[in-house]
Amino acid sequence: MTTVVFEDGSAPGFGPLSIIRHTGQLLRGTKSLTEALHESVTSGNDTLTWGREQLGAVSKESSVKGYNERADGLTTFVNARARPGRTLQHLALRKSTFVATAGGIAVAARIKGSALTPGPIGSEEATKIGKSVERLQAPTDSLFGGYWDLVQSNGLAIVEQAKRFDDPLQLPESVEVKGPRSSLRLDGSAEVELHVTFDTRLGPVVVEGGASIESFSRIMGPCYIGPNTKLHSALIGGGTSIFGGCRVGGQVENSILMAHTNKAHHGYVGDSYVGEWVNLGAGSTFSNLKNTYGNVRLELDGLKLDSGMSKLGPVVGDMAKVSIGALVYAGKLLGTGCQVAGLAGVNVPSFTYSDGSGRMVELMIESVLETQRRMMERRGMSLTRAEEALIRQAFKDTSRERRKAGATKGSLG
Repeated sequence: MTTVVFEDGSAPGFGPLSIIRHTGQLLRGTKSLTEALHESVTSGNDTLTWGREQLGAVSKESSVKGYNERADGLTTFVNARARPGRTLQHLALRKSTFVATAGGIAVAARIKGSALTPGPIGSEEATKIGKSVERLQAPTDSLFGGYWDLVQSNGLAIVEQAKRFDDPLQLPESVEVKGPRSSLRLDGSAEVELHVTFDTRLGPVVVEGGASIESFSRIMGPCYIGPNTKLHSALIGGGTSIFGGCRVGGQVENSILMAHTNKAHHGYVGDSYVGEWVNLGAGSTFSNLKNTYGNVRLELDGLKLDSGMSKLGPVVGDMAKVSIGALVYAGKLLGTGCQVAGLAGVNVPSFTYSDGSGRMVELMIESVLETQRRMMERRGMSLTRAEEALIRQAFKDTSRERRKAGATKGSLG
């Protein structure tokens, strides 16, 4: 039976993270949401991906299977932001046709694939499906509501997924392990220098192949260090996932850093979600706690939302650049391709420069693209035509966001 992992067209809670990627490509624990769903419900069957049409070319380049290809026969549909767990597993075991919704949004369904057109499956499509099959009500928390849900549950995901990793590396005697040695998973090609401490008392630590951990680093579980990532004498707190090709120093805790992001110097990132190809300058610091110790509130699409969390840092979109010494308030959104200096006490729209004084200027798209090319070239990579086209489209799609925030056109000088 074919499984389709679909976007539902209603995920403002992920802010800039889903502007240039399918929701299923967001990361949690040690893998993408789609990979986790595949292991939870598909039992090795063929998996297709449905979503926004503008993501098609880049998705196919990144080996996303069957992007917006039609499904034939009886098909299982799973929302890309569905929480893996018992509810989803029980739904996957059902033999009859059904649609399960939460708040009017489809969580999962089993129907004939030909009944739907490839693309996002929104509330209107979910209602249409429910007229011809059994309609089930899923728990209200069946879907990840936003980036805060991924951050809050990241440590648990690392614990659940750590068992799949091997541990062939013999540690030098000068490397200390506090807690169970069996909870340390180190790939044989990882490099661990002298005087590194792994603390597994609160959860496992996974270090992938090609990773390099410099002396005087301390890594507390649950934690995941992705392939070819370098830790520069860093303090890494529990609940943190740092994906492939990152450069990280200073202090990071309970956060998710997507691939190829630089935070090589001192500074603090806590309870935050940071996209790909982001650069955080030396001394840049993220707040994750209000002076009142109350819940962090966010502003998304003009709506003010209570995250339900007393500790929650910012969310940072792909290609964003945060200058040295910059300070970012808790729960703020830094948009795709933005540049931030000084104090970020408000959301910064995508492709916008903010100097911290309230002044915002729209960046030139050619400048954004050239900056991205330069950053990728430093890693021996290049920007593809499909990626460039997607970034240009994202620039157009976010123009209203900049106008609403009062960003002006003109020189940064």
